[in-house]
Amino acid sequence: MLVRLRIDMHVHTNYSDSTGTVEEVVESARSKGLDGIAITDHDTLEGAKIAKRVQDDLMIIPGEEVKTDRGEIIALGTNDLIPRELRIEEAIYRVHLQHGLVFVPHPTVPLFGELRESEMRNLPTDGLEVFSAVWPLANYYALKNIAMAEKLGLPMIAGSDSHSPETVGDAYTIVEAEDRSVSSILQAIKLRRTKVYCRSSRLKFKIRMLNHTISALFQEEYGVKLLRWMILRRIRGDRHI
Repeated sequence: MLVRLRIDMHVHTNYSDSTGTVEEVVESARSKGLDGIAITDHDTLEGAKIAKRVQDDLMIIPGEEVKTDRGEIIALGTNDLIPRELRIEEAIYRVHLQHGLVFVPHPTVPLFGELRESEMRNLPTDGLEVFSAVWPLANYYALKNIAMAEKLGLPMIAGSDSHSPETVGDAYTIVEAEDRSVSSILQAIKLRRTKVYCRSSRLKFKIRMLNHTISALFQEEYGVKLLRWMILRRIRGDRHI
């Protein structure tokens, strides 16, 4: 008999850019009735390692949100750090060496969804994150993301993309797994034994995320990206660059 688990697949702690400590994040997940969370901090696995020590009965999937030369990917089930700025093919290869899964977050969001659909057809990614609760216009982009995942025949996950304890579990993935082990959960995701629960975070947290995003856009690399996107969109009408 399969075990039905509710898991937020995209959670940050204060080891990267969240306001929540590991203990606060874990307690929030418990209070909302989740069975597990994937801790996907930027450029560190420390939050996930500590969560494993304090989690008690909560499933912890270790992972990382990885910056590559073609945008970000979410690594799930990894225990060794994937370095920043690798070629995306190399980053995916390193995740798979650890028997982890690779998901593309916010694939249709302008500026942040860098991969074209045609490129994703030629990359060995394992699926798409179709819903991030804290993103502005989350429901609008979810429809686009789900349509893309169905077209590509890829598994789907959802997560809160939580950057504060209050938003943990605002969205999650329902996984029907053989048992509660990380390997069983990842296998169930690969077999598409999943459903996504999509509920947007409260407005104040979306505004906070939007401010965070705007600040990032004014950094040099994102300023160049913004200009490039605007020029190419005007020239050829592409959504993604």
